[in-house]
Amino acid sequence: MPFDGTDVFLLASQLGLPDLERAAGAAGVMSILQVSAYYAERRVRHSVARVSEYQTGEIELRIVFQGVSLAEPLRLAVERESMEKLDEVLLRVKFGRLVDQPGLSYAERSLWLIQRAAGNHNHGILVAPDRPETPYSTIVNAIDAYLPEAIREIPLR
Repeated sequence: MPFDGTDVFLLASQLGLPDLERAAGAAGVMSILQVSAYYAERRVRHSVARVSEYQTGEIELRIVFQGVSLAEPLRLAVERESMEKLDEVLLRVKFGRLVDQPGLSYAERSLWLIQRAAGNHNHGILVAPDRPETPYSTIVNAIDAYLPEAIREIPLR
């Protein structure tokens, strides 16, 4: 049975994050990068990390983990240099033209839904971070290098 990704697409709303398109269109927001991490084996908690870049120059990372109850998402500042390097990689691999990684199935150990939104524009792709297929592995490696907090794994206990 082909994987349709529904669980991954619903993760952000299930974890209480506002709609991505609405958040990207909010006053003062320039762009948003969101990584929803879904783990089929359930050895770690699903998570959603949302990086918001504001017109003031501030870049903020908000992270929510399934099963971890916090009044607000975990908030961290992101260095502009890290975000610029990540943006360079996304431009180089033509992220905006990519489609989901081919051949995804229910058997994948983990899946990431990577989305970018600015104003009314929204684009996202599903990738299997454990599969070394370019250009998807290039994006996974860039997120790991420049935004490691976004994909931090919290074990189930």
